[in-house]
Amino acid sequence: MTPPVHQGLARRDLLTTLLALTAGAALPTLVRAAEPAGAFADLDRDAVERIGKAWLEQNPGTSAKTLAMWLFPSGQTAGTLADLRRRATEDFRKGAVFIHRGWRLSQTEGALFGLLALGSQGGR
Repeated sequence: MTPPVHQGLARRDLLTTLLALTAGAALPTLVRAAEPAGAFADLDRDAVERIGKAWLEQNPGTSAKTLAMWLFPSGQTAGTLADLRRRATEDFRKGAVFIHRGWRLSQTEGALFGLLALGSQGGR
C-alpha cells in the first residue's frame, strides 16, 4: 500500500510561507525568491489564525510589536529566513515547542503564527 501524497504545504516550507506572509510588500524580492511554488494555493488562512490564537493564549500579553522585535531583531533582511530556520532548529533541540492539535511546532514558528493572527486582528 502506497501512502497518500500530501498536496498541501510541506513542513520544510512552513517558515518560508510564514515569513512571506509577514513580510508583505516590504520584501517583495525576498518573498518571491523564498516562496515555494504554489505555497499559498493550499494555505488555509483560517487555520493560520487558529494556530496563532492558540499560541497567543499560551503566551498572554504578547503584542505584535513585541513579536516583530523578537522575530526580526535586525529587521527583515535577506538573511531573515535563514535566521528563522536556525532559531526553529534550536527551539526543537532545546525542547521549546508549541503543540496544537497534534502539530509540534517550534516556538519560533508559533510566534510567526501569533504575529499573523495579531495582524488579522489589527495588532494588540
